[in-house]
Amino acid sequence: MSVRNRRIILAALIIIGFMAIEIPGIFFVCNRIYPFIFGFPFLYGYVIICWLYMCIILFIGYRTSWGKNPLFIKK
Repeated sequence: MSVRNRRIILAALIIIGFMAIEIPGIFFVCNRIYPFIFGFPFLYGYVIICWLYMCIILFIGYRTSWGKNPLFIKK
């Protein structure tokens, strides 16, 4: 995969993550505790899942120098 493709994919995943965190649809589920996600009320579970997703994607971006290097180096 070329450097350009890696950078585009990484940028798209980061943008999707930020859009998921900043979604205005959260106002439709405010003050609800059902359904539960991982034993937490919906809003807390959603925020935790988004936070974990962004941590993983940003870590991958950091490890690959923001798409300039491959994630796994073949030896």
